[in-house]
Amino acid sequence: MIEAELLLRVPQRWITEFPKRYGVSIKILGRKPSGKKGVRDLVEISGSQSGLEEVLKVLESGPWVRSYDLDFVEPGKLVGEVLTPKCLVCATLAGSNCHLVSANARGDGIISWRVMTRDRDEVKKLVARLRRAKCDVALSKLTPIDDREVLTSRQEEMIMMAFERGYFETPRKVKLKDLSKLTGVSQATLSEILRKGQKRIVVDFLRARQRPL
Repeated sequence: MIEAELLLRVPQRWITEFPKRYGVSIKILGRKPSGKKGVRDLVEISGSQSGLEEVLKVLESGPWVRSYDLDFVEPGKLVGEVLTPKCLVCATLAGSNCHLVSANARGDGIISWRVMTRDRDEVKKLVARLRRAKCDVALSKLTPIDDREVLTSRQEEMIMMAFERGYFETPRKVKLKDLSKLTGVSQATLSEILRKGQKRIVVDFLRARQRPL
């Protein structure tokens, strides 16, 4: 298995324009098609209160999206769904053998994709298809995933605890600092344990899907 980071610049998309214009950060928490010509994104938008309120005004009156349902879950953070016209770049990813692990919009207007796939050739094919779709894309990182990596009992214990307390729900029912107090593990260490555990679960899931029946 291979994990790759792709840096994309997609022109005239709200998710790349808003971080530059209003100083916000945008995370795509989930994505699914909506009908034949739409994409429904579950997003988390963070920034200053004034910047987020400006985002809501522009979404209300501008041509960027078809509809949205965003709420403040805490000061400086919006979470909800945004419905946009079908994205050629998203369709390109959906038609590939690469699986999106995370997507984040940076302040400079670049979207960072982390994807997993079975080998380097699939990453190369995706990059080539994205470029044919008129997307400016660069391969930032390519990391082989060692088959010897396993989900340790410590990782499993921490992930189950976080899951049971609602850490992976949107919005989260418990914060990382609260889990840190419960376990006596520093926030930085706990965050790394959860990240590695989640990565291992994703890898095992993707490998299982590739096995012949």
